[in-house]
Amino acid sequence: MTMDFEKELSEIYPWILKVARKFCCSMQDAEDLAGDTVYKLLVNRDKFDCSKPLQPWCLIIMRNTYIIRYNRNSLIHFTGLDMVDGSAISNCTAHSILFDDLVSTIQRCAKKSRCIDSVMYYASGYSYDEISEILNIPVGTVRSRISSGRKQLCQELKY
Repeated sequence: MTMDFEKELSEIYPWILKVARKFCCSMQDAEDLAGDTVYKLLVNRDKFDCSKPLQPWCLIIMRNTYIIRYNRNSLIHFTGLDMVDGSAISNCTAHSILFDDLVSTIQRCAKKSRCIDSVMYYASGYSYDEISEILNIPVGTVRSRISSGRKQLCQELKY
């Protein structure tokens, strides 16, 4: 079965790359997405039902991979509150004031609810499952807290 799967996968690779180009603007991003998709297909080949065509399954994996990557890249990336250092920003007064406002907003939100911890982990690139394990809470709670925390930050920042 593995040889048949790999053979079929190599036969549809041009199609995979073509679909990846529709998701991504640059050729390099499309090649990365296609590579990630093929990797996930190979890792999860035991979950594939051989009686069904490979392309729809491949498309679902590619779409989900693209969405996860897009969501991770679209978030504001924060460092932990304990690691925040004012020297990371130039000594320009305007930047310093903006930086201080941002840190105080995050700290204010952190005092109001527990949601900000989940948002900070998510912004650092952790998956829902990883955050769930770290905080020892259900995945559904993690998703809810991230959603609530993002809304809370946007309201505080009036964004």
